[in-house]
Amino acid sequence: MRNKYLSFSKEKKTTPFDSAEEAWFWCCLCEGLEKGSCHRADSNVARPCETSDIIIAVKRLAQMGILRPSHVKVLSKYGTSQVPPHPHFGDSLKICELWREGLNFLDVLLRKKGIVAG
Repeated sequence: MRNKYLSFSKEKKTTPFDSAEEAWFWCCLCEGLEKGSCHRADSNVARPCETSDIIIAVKRLAQMGILRPSHVKVLSKYGTSQVPPHPHFGDSLKICELWREGLNFLDVLLRKKGIVAG
């Protein structure tokens, strides 16, 4: 079953994300939308994936034990809020470390798939 948030177009050249963090925020934003698509047909930026591709990558890393439940919890919380954790805003260093580690693990997989620019 295809994701309802179409993120790429066969007629447009796709543009990979600059980082796993950018891809993750995009994915969380699209998944949070109730109606419409994240990228409309007239969008200037077509992405090389669907949100489900990124979610599947996170699930795969979690199933392999690479991402621990604490990583997934932090990624979900801050991805939904669209703001990374930062100690100056009251986030603990441990939370910031989990965020960084989780995105680093995700980055490797997304680069292999061409979702993040290599």
